[in-house]
Amino acid sequence: MKRTVFLALLCLTLTLLLTGCASNADTQPSPSVGMTTPMTSPNVTNMPSATNNMDGVLGSDAQQITTADDALTASKELRDAVEKLTEIDTATAVAIGNMALVGVTYDSSYQGELDDRIRGMVLDRAKAVNPAIQSVAVTDDPTAFSEIASLYQMLQSGSPYTTVKTNADTLADGMSLYKG
Repeated sequence: MKRTVFLALLCLTLTLLLTGCASNADTQPSPSVGMTTPMTSPNVTNMPSATNNMDGVLGSDAQQITTADDALTASKELRDAVEKLTEIDTATAVAIGNMALVGVTYDSSYQGELDDRIRGMVLDRAKAVNPAIQSVAVTDDPTAFSEIASLYQMLQSGSPYTTVKTNADTLADGMSLYKG
């Protein structure tokens, strides 16, 4: 009697184990040599999956930020996104071309310093705002923070895009760009 119960439990356990190992893989056959794949319509234009931007960095299909209005919108969105990081108290940002300049002040509870982890999080937020952004310059220097804030004010006041871009490029020359 004990053997029968033990054997039944063993069979039940084995069945449950084998059921758990069953594959949920797609049962559709994979294309083989003899199978044909549908052709795309001749009217469909295939866009390249990557474009070459001004810095020679391979970027995504997203368009670079090339107008003052786009720069102002992306800069505001980036500032708001960076300020949501728990380590950051306030931020200012200017997103222009395929780069972003970001100034930060830390939350009083954050005891660390500016490192690649913070830069990486800021770059991730920048790419979420506009995938064309390929690099960020993040600073916690108060002077650079106010210079970035001045660039943002220039965008708000309607300064020409080329003027803001020239000033941003000059400021970026003195900062290290993080490309992740």
